Amino acid sequence: MPKREVLCLVQTADYSICMQLKHAVALASLGILVGLIACSAEDNASMQVPVFVAGSGGTTGSGGSVGLPAPAPMIAAMPTAGSVAPPQGGASGMTGGGGAMMPTGAGGGTVDPGMPGAEDYSRYQDPGTGAWPLGTPDECKMDASLFTDSGIANYAVFRYGKLCHIKGGDAVGMMYSATKTLGGTTAGRAAYLARDVPKTGPGTGPIMHEDLGTDWIAAPAYPRRDARIAHVMGMVAAASPSLDDSALVWRYDTVGSEAINGMIKATEKCAAQVPGLATGFVAFMQKELFDKMGMTNSSYTTALGIASGWSANLSDMGKLGTLLLHDGWYGGERLLSREWVYRMSHPAFESANTSYGQLAWLNHRGNAAGIGGNISTGSNAPEGDPCAPPAFWPSYPHGLSKATDCMATVGTCDQQFDVGVFSAQGLNGQFVVMHPGLDLVITARNFSGGDGPMGLWKAIRPGVIAKDPMFAGDETAFCNAYGSGGYAPDLPVPRHP
Repeated sequence: MPKREVLCLVQTADYSICMQLKHAVALASLGILVGLIACSAEDNASMQVPVFVAGSGGTTGSGGSVGLPAPAPMIAAMPTAGSVAPPQGGASGMTGGGGAMMPTGAGGGTVDPGMPGAEDYSRYQDPGTGAWPLGTPDECKMDASLFTDSGIANYAVFRYGKLCHIKGGDAVGMMYSATKTLGGTTAGRAAYLARDVPKTGPGTGPIMHEDLGTDWIAAPAYPRRDARIAHVMGMVAAASPSLDDSALVWRYDTVGSEAINGMIKATEKCAAQVPGLATGFVAFMQKELFDKMGMTNSSYTTALGIASGWSANLSDMGKLGTLLLHDGWYGGERLLSREWVYRMSHPAFESANTSYGQLAWLNHRGNAAGIGGNISTGSNAPEGDPCAPPAFWPSYPHGLSKATDCMATVGTCDQQFDVGVFSAQGLNGQFVVMHPGLDLVITARNFSGGDGPMGLWKAIRPGVIAKDPMFAGDETAFCNAYGSGGYAPDLPVPRHP
């Protein structure tokens, strides 16, 4: 069959139908690829949606029905040799990373003036400084009666800015190494607040991942003085004999003494440039994160640096997860730069470890190290969770990493949506697990020996898939699509570095 290029114009007044169409086309058989499809973010605005389809083997209907919703009539289909015209309607979600309509909630967002194209974050909902509102099964798009959670004593599920399910109470406990992710978030907050401070020399302006560690850390514990902040936060600064990409060695900085505790001094030095900010790390974290997000059950001590010391309950864990899930946007304002969150949630140095970013654990497809990759089961297994998307960069090399691809040992580096699952993990089973493509956070306390993020996701997955607008209970098809990065029904703003 010859290669075909078709322009399909679809008119619908229903945003969710538009997004179902998008995914139907994206997942159609016979190798059809979607080059451009966009939907208006205004739920009830009439729109025309251009769909550029390139593939072989006829139209989307050949070889099986795509199952498009009836209220989305086809207006025209015509050959084209050029690019498609921009869609009519709203400006958000205009690239291929859009998602299905999300319910409104207590803590909405606004257009982010600091982002290219003034990206609209109004669909990212959170509770702000208040308590989590309870979501109904329809609001949360999940059926908790189908959860297989008999082996999980204490966990919660958050979606669309609501508390959708909780089991085992909401008591406060030690987070152990999940504190590392909180520490990285705190450093990112200081960097964002100093974004307008000019870089006039070492250790000035915002903290940047390419900065020398010694620009910000006066007497680092690690031996290599040429290490950058990315090497410190990526845990390769201490053990690597050289910073050449092929020589990088990842080693888990368990108590922070090898390198990462230096980020406390870096954060304090950065924050000190901005008048009015708290100068001590503990006070800064309290004011700029705990108070900003209403994390009233959280406390922190620097006894173990940023390696441990955070105490929290499931609700506060969910708020941190929501901040990171939403690319640093919370309570109607930006708290972290998108780039900072992106680097946290994507591999820092693939040659050393594909399952670790900048102080956060990642789902992966092999070549992993540490607790992210050296045990036999779970999302920490050698090839990650197959029913969850891996964290891949859109292109290689990136930043300081010289990797030419994602270094997966299974599958490919291809992905339609950049929605890799990432997490904070602490001793004895403390977890904050983020699923950006589903606008979903799972938190758990004392879930030890239960396959970690993979076990948590496996337990709630039947209830999520049962109400999925595309797959409606078909777990095999859902996992094939979602696990390959080909399905992201709840991603209104595309993720990018």
